[in-house]
This record gives sequence, C-alpha cells and structure tokens, in this order.
Amino acid sequence: MAHATNLRQAYALLTASSSEAERRAANEWLVGFAKTAEAWGAAEELVRPSEAAEEVAFFAANLLYSKIKTEWHTLADAPRRQLRDALWSAACGRPSGGEGQPGPAARRLCLALAAAAARTEGLAEESTRLALSLAAAADAVQGGLAVELLGALANEVVAEEEATGAASPGRSGLRALAPAVLCALQALAPLSSSMCIGCLRALQAWLALNAGSSLASLYAGQGPLLAATLNALAAVNNEPLNLAAADALGELLTSTNSPLPASAPRGARDAAEAVAAQFGVLAREVRLAELLMSGEPADDRLFYFCRALCAFAERCVDLVAVTEGSLLPLVELLLLCAGGELRVAELSIDFWVGLQDTAVAQRHERLRAPLYRRLATLLLDKCTLPADFTSWDEAAEDEEEFRRFREQSALEVLGACLSLLACEFVGQLQAMLQGSPPWQKLEAALFVLRGLHVQIKGALRGSAADGEGRPSAAAELQAALNQLLGFVFGQLAAWRPSGATLLVESAMRLVGAFAKWLQRDEAPECDCALLRGCLRLVLEAVQAGGAPEHAAEAFRALCIHGRRRLASAAYLSELVGPCTALAGSAALASSVRLTLQEALARLVGAAPSPAEAEQLLHALVRAPCEQLAALLPHLPPSDGASVPPETAPRASDGSDGSRGSGGEASATAASTQGVEEAVATQLALIGAAIRFSDTIHVGGGGSCAAHPVFAVLSYCWPLLQDAPRRGGHAATVNGVSSQALLELHGRAMGCLGGGLAPLLPSILEQIGTTFCRRPAIELYGESHEAPLSDTLERFVDAVCGWLASTAAPEAEPELLSAFFELCHRCLVFRPQLLLSLPCVASLFDAAAACVAHQAHQTHLEHISATSSATSRRVARQEFQHTRAAITFLCLFLSGADAGISNREL
Repeated sequence: MAHATNLRQAYALLTASSSEAERRAANEWLVGFAKTAEAWGAAEELVRPSEAAEEVAFFAANLLYSKIKTEWHTLADAPRRQLRDALWSAACGRPSGGEGQPGPAARRLCLALAAAAARTEGLAEESTRLALSLAAAADAVQGGLAVELLGALANEVVAEEEATGAASPGRSGLRALAPAVLCALQALAPLSSSMCIGCLRALQAWLALNAGSSLASLYAGQGPLLAATLNALAAVNNEPLNLAAADALGELLTSTNSPLPASAPRGARDAAEAVAAQFGVLAREVRLAELLMSGEPADDRLFYFCRALCAFAERCVDLVAVTEGSLLPLVELLLLCAGGELRVAELSIDFWVGLQDTAVAQRHERLRAPLYRRLATLLLDKCTLPADFTSWDEAAEDEEEFRRFREQSALEVLGACLSLLACEFVGQLQAMLQGSPPWQKLEAALFVLRGLHVQIKGALRGSAADGEGRPSAAAELQAALNQLLGFVFGQLAAWRPSGATLLVESAMRLVGAFAKWLQRDEAPECDCALLRGCLRLVLEAVQAGGAPEHAAEAFRALCIHGRRRLASAAYLSELVGPCTALAGSAALASSVRLTLQEALARLVGAAPSPAEAEQLLHALVRAPCEQLAALLPHLPPSDGASVPPETAPRASDGSDGSRGSGGEASATAASTQGVEEAVATQLALIGAAIRFSDTIHVGGGGSCAAHPVFAVLSYCWPLLQDAPRRGGHAATVNGVSSQALLELHGRAMGCLGGGLAPLLPSILEQIGTTFCRRPAIELYGESHEAPLSDTLERFVDAVCGWLASTAAPEAEPELLSAFFELCHRCLVFRPQLLLSLPCVASLFDAAAACVAHQAHQTHLEHISATSSATSRRVARQEFQHTRAAITFLCLFLSGADAGISNREL
C-alpha cells in the first residue's frame, strides 16, 4: 500500500506540480522505482477497478507493460500466473469508454497481457481462447475488450518473432485459431462504428501473422467480413474507419497474399472478380471520377480508397492482363487514378509496370496500344508543370514529390509507351514542341527525352533492317527519333538560355545526355554547327546562372564525346577566352569552375600539335596563376617557414582605403580559411588544366622537357614553391591547399613520368614539407638518391613519431595504409634506400605494433563474445592498414634482397 501511495504521489507531482524542481525530482524517483521489484505490486494495485483516476491507472498499466517487456523472464511461474490473473480482472473491471469500447487504461492492460502471453509458452493460445469466449457473449463492452486483446496478442507475437528473427514452431496452435478469430471479428464488426474500427485493426494484426489467410479464403470463409471491410472504405465522415479498412486490405493484399497468376484456380478468380465489382460500386459511391477529374486535392477518404484499389489491382494484374472482359472496368478505375493528383497517380504505377510482365500478344486487345495511348497522354500531362507555375515557393505542388514522381514513376511507364507505340509516341512528343507552346510544355518534352535517353539511344543503335534486309519498324523508329532529336537540338543550338530556371535545367541535362549523339558521323562538309551551337548554349547558361551545375556537366560531356571534331587550333583559341573567364569567376561554385576547366583540358589534350597545346595550356593556367599570386601573400607562413620577402604582405595604414592594422589582423584571422580554400581552388584549376595532357605526344624523339606540361609547370613553378610554405596552420586544420598541391604534383607525374626528373628535388621538398607539417599529418604523401632519401626519412620519422605518441593509431587507417604501401614499394624497387635509413628500427617496431594491436583487439572481441549469454560468433575483420603492415613485414623479413644485414634487428 505504501509503495502504491508513493507511486501515485510521484505521478501527481510529475504531471501537476508547478515547480520545475519538484517535477525533476519526481521523474528521477519514478525512473529509479520502476526498476525495483516493488514496482510490480504497486502498479498492479493502481490498475484495479477501485482506482478512480483513469490517468493514474493508465500510467500504472503502462509501467507494467514496460516491465513485462524487459523483466518478465525474471519472474517465477507462480508470480507470473498471479499477475496475469490480476491484470485480466482489472481489465474487465475498468470503466469503458465511448460506445462501450474499453477505456485507455483497459486497452493498455490488454497490451500488457498480450506482451506477457507472447513471452510465455502456451499462454498466447490460452489468452486467445479466453478472448474468443468473451467475444461470444455478443455484448458491446465485453466484445470491445475481446477485440482489443485479440489485436494486441497478434501484434505482440509478430513483434516478438521479428525480434528473434523467425516464427516460433510453438505458435502453430495460435495460427490454427485464425479462422475462429476472423469469425468472431465478423460477428462483432456490425455492432458499431467504433467496434468495426477495432475489428479491422485486429484483422490487420492477424493477417500479419501469416496464418494462411488470403483473398480467396477470406472471400470463401468470411465473405461478410470482407464486404464490411470494403464498405468501410466508403464510410462518410469517419476517417479512422476509412484508414483501418485501407490498412487491413493493404495487409491482406501485400504481406500475406502472393500475386494471383493468370493460371489462378477458379475460386481465386471468382474472388478477384467479385472484389473488382465491389470496387466499381464503391467508386460510384465515393464519386471517384468526379472528384479526381475536378483537380482538387483528394481528401483522406478518397485517398484511402484509391490506396486499397491500386493495391488490389497490382495484386491481380496478371489476371487483369488476360481477362476476357470482366476485369476491364478495374483498368478504367486505375486510369482515373493515373489522372488524379500526384500522390494518387503514383499509387497506380505498380499496376502499369506489372502489366508489362504479360506479353502484348497475350493481353486483351484493349490493354495494348489503345490503353497506352491514353496512358501516355495522362502521364505526359502529369509530367508538365501547371500553366501558372513560376517558382516552387509559390506552387501548390511539392517540389520533392513532383520530381520523384517524374523521375522514378512516370518515366518507367513512359518507357513502356515508347516501346509499344514507337513512332506514335515520338509523334506525341513532337506535337508538344510545335507552334509556340508554353514553356512548361516544352520543359516536359525535354524532360521526357532526357529521361528516356538510354532507351532512345538503344533504339538508335539497333538493326534497321529485318531478316531479309528490308527496312523494318525499327528503321522507321530510328528515322523518327533522329528527326525529333535534330529538330530539338537545332532549336537549342540557336536558343539564348533565359526565362524559367527549370526549362534551362532540363535543356542542359538533355544536351549532356545526348552529347555523344551530337558528334555522330556526319557528311564531310558538315562544320559541326549543331555541336558548336550546343557548346555556346551551355556556356551562356553557365554565365546566366540559371542551372550552372547542369550546364557545366553538359559542357564536359560535349567535350568528352566531341573532342576530335572540336580540336582545331582556331576553334579552341576562340573557346578558351569565355571558358577561362568563367573558370576564374568567383561567383561560380568551385565545382562548376573545375568542371569547365577539366572539360576544356580534354580538348587541349586533343590539340593538333604540341606547340598549339602549349599555347592553349598557358592560356588555361594564366588566370589561376595570377589569382594565386594575389592570394598567397595573404596566407601567413606555416610553422615558421621562410618566405621570399617580395611575397610578404605589406602592412596597411589605412591610407589606401583598407582598414588599419588592428582591424586588418582581425579580418585576416577570420578569413584565413577562406583564403586557403581560394588558394586550393586555383591550384586545383592548374591541376585540372594539365590532367588530360598525357595524350599529347612530342614527335621526332623530342625530350620530355619539350612537353607542353613541362613548360607550363616551369611557368607556375615560383608559385608552386611558395604554396607549401603557407597555409595548413592551426587556423585552417583541413589543409585544403596542401592537398590540392599534392594532387597537382600527382597529375604532373602522370603526364611527364621520368621527364619530371629536373623538378623532382623541388617536388620532393614540397611533399616533405607538406607531409611533415604537424597539422597536415592526416594528409597522404606519395613518393637521384639524395633528395629521395631525405624525403623518405622525413616521412618515416614523422609517421613513426606520431604512432608512438597516439593512443589510437587506427583512427587514421588511410594514412597507415598509404604509409606501409609506400614502404613496401621502396623494398620492392629500391630496398637499399629504405634499409639504409637510421630510423629503420623504428619503422619495424611501428609495423609490428600495428599487427600486435590487431591481434589484441581480436582477442578482446573473442573474450567478449564467449562470455555473453548468446555466445554468438564474432566475425574477425582484418583492418586494411594491418594487412599493409603485414605485407611490408613479410618482405622485410624475407632476407632475399640486398641489404640483408640491416634486417637483423
């Protein structure tokens, strides 16, 4: 009694006290008390019928439910039975709610009883029989309690089986009671609207048990219950009932019932036809055609009805495809859904996709071309923005929902329309472009062309003749597609990108998707006007700023596929000016600028001669070098590195309009990271310019020093030497400029190979400075004897020192993997270089420590697994950096290479 009183008082303080301190203290006490053994009895006392406060009883019932789920296994059999009887007695004695349904406390007690039954062998079956006997009384109050318990039992059993991963063999007795449960629900559902809701929720729960119920069995055995469920979809002003019916039918049609094949038995086909006829009746009752065609958003009742209708149609799609006519009205209902608002139209997509699984020749004639003509018209309309659309902020449509529908749903069905209708569908798209259509219709046509580009290009690549060499239907389709594409790109090549951003975006994505088609083989006299016109278009789109990311990607695609047609010196010189201006524009995102630079670099790599390529490369790097020269003085030296005095920033006294020294210092500290990121962008632009220059070949046996990239690097070299001495300090821990410089050197090595030898000492010095700087230790480095040996020694000293000082070396696995792979490569190609280092002993210790750490971690996991209650096997996972260390150690200890004496540690 005392514990129950304390529990009631703590709950009152928690919910009613005006003092924050009292509520906090009450909550802490309740959390602690709930874990004690005394909480069982105290909560049981507060759920008895003598407890008048419903909210107190609900709180106590919820406490019991939580304890049963977590601590039921701690109780012996006798206390379990005693508690279960007490809870059942309390549930039966608690006052009912509206329409004779159980109150909140009684419903929570049913949930607690179900949780106990699901965790006790044989108790679920016993509780189900108890609920069935209570339901047989046909009393509203007792029936409501029985329905609540039946639904809770099924839900808890399903949850318990999902938690354990499989259905328990001991549940077969429970599943055998499913027909009796469905009969009880069928008898109780007509008593009241609230009772029907409860019965439908319980029906959904029992269907989830996978007890063998199906549409056919429910139709044959519990026809009135199925009819009541369908009729509940059309109930007026009762959204909970509509939802419960839709959920129950959804469970029946998806989780527990396999698709009905065309060869389904007569009983299943009768059930499908009867349900389809009932849906037709209900569609008139809910005014489906009128409401969907009105353009108004569907209310919840209509949406739930469409959800159930489309789930049923999708499940019976194979039967519908080969129907002799009885199921054709169902297809008309699905067409109405396809023409409704987006969330309703999307419900029908699975049916249209599933229809493709049946060969066209086997379908009813009305489910062939006639159906897809109507379907194409509906979906093209759904893919078109409203005529009054200006921006997503003012639109009734949700942007994410609209894009998802077009990209993921509509295109899949429109692809089927193209396959079936062929030239006729192409004609529909061409009709959307004729005359002076609104931009929304133009955008939809461009979107569909881009979305189907893979299928269209496949059709264009196919054979244009039949088996006897005569022109085929494929040839007609190819001609129609080429004519359409020629018309579209002819218009785009002359278009000035302006107006709606979405139209520009769709145009840019279309150009990128068909970049390869634009450079297809043409007559020799063709001057590539179409391709060059599209290049102009995308560059103007980047400059206009409507869809710069998509325009830059389209420019890249055009340069990739058209590089051989565009790589004339005159045209490239004409193109470099606008491109470099855009690549140097700070108004554009760095990713857009890099995309443009890399795309143009592809064209330069295909230049007719090395001299012309060198001239173009200089033009590409000139602007980044100028900006780099202006930015570097604004980065302070790194870790005391010396910088040339002529590059040091001058102090400002404010006479030139800038701020005084105090304000300038503050501004510099605040903007240092931004300056370093700008430096990184310029370095990346230089690297992008030379990225594809490995295709440039210096003829006549010319040396690598004559390679255009060597000349460009020489031009940039003073700036590249200064860059490692700046940035990467504590204020900018990310070291983005250092990483960009390393990537630039990697690209230079890829282009010049051994020809980089004259610059190698300086490059190694830069790499060593970057790698060994403490804030940049996380960065990776890649590796003449003297400069290489010095740099390698600095690498090894830096990494081994870091490994010795850190408690978690595995926190940087990429660094360790790259480091040990570097050391292994040295052993393979230049073993003496590594083995002669003074720090070789530290290197061996570091590699051995990595392997030992892995073994220790595996041992700890094994102990943890074998001591656990489940005794599950722990899968051993070898870290990648550990494997690199083992590979290095194996070669190190092999004793077969030169320098073996240095291995005896």
